[in-house]
Amino acid sequence: MDTIKAAVLVAVLTALCFAQGPPLNATPEQLFTAGMNALTGSSNTRNSFAAVDYFRKSADQGYAPAQVVMGYFADTGTILAANANDAADWYRKAADQGDPLAQWLLGRLYVIGSGLPQDYSAAQRILAAPAGQGNPFAALLLGKILLDRDYTQAPKWFHVAAKQGLPAAQFLYASALRDGRGIAQDRFEAYVWFLIAMDEGYPAANEVSGLEGILTHDQIDRAKEKARQFEDSVSRPVTAHGCTGWDGELTDTPTPPPPSLQRFCR
Repeated sequence: MDTIKAAVLVAVLTALCFAQGPPLNATPEQLFTAGMNALTGSSNTRNSFAAVDYFRKSADQGYAPAQVVMGYFADTGTILAANANDAADWYRKAADQGDPLAQWLLGRLYVIGSGLPQDYSAAQRILAAPAGQGNPFAALLLGKILLDRDYTQAPKWFHVAAKQGLPAAQFLYASALRDGRGIAQDRFEAYVWFLIAMDEGYPAANEVSGLEGILTHDQIDRAKEKARQFEDSVSRPVTAHGCTGWDGELTDTPTPPPPSLQRFCR
């Protein structure tokens, strides 16, 4: 019992110490932890400006997760004034270390032309790594780029993102199946994925109606049953593993996740 009490006391004292800030000569990881504590703490311990200071010190020492957070602040105008150039610089530093979240966010800036010139070639090159690791947001953007550059490769990336619950990717994958563009034409499967996208809130009613005029009643019934079964495994809450729940997540060009969720998005 005494051993247990001692362990609890040590844990409490450690937590109290970090509530007051990191130790002297703190490592980048400790500075990052202090930043997260200051950013997400209770009403008594929360201090956004102290959080930024800790994150900046950690980022300046080359810690990629802190660099991504600093990029997020500059990208979204959270706490700090929005600065697209600073966002690109921070994301690039982390991306150069192989951070998949930073690579997606840097590629995104090239796609939308924020803080960087719009450059689909650069975006394609950067997004290839995180998309290949299964990042659905990178896969969605990469697929959209390839629609006009190498449409034969686009559907496979839409499928990666569609299976992880991104409605925009589900719609684009369904469109490719319907049209036979870059993939064998399959109107039955297209109808399944249009239904899934529509159920997730994506505007696909016209596409669903159009295919209902082509498919047989039996095909429609079977497709609806298959869509219901798929939805249990491809809904975003099921597939996200914690990387979900922010405004802009399910848009055509998803926005960056907040710092509290970023560790789930790698």
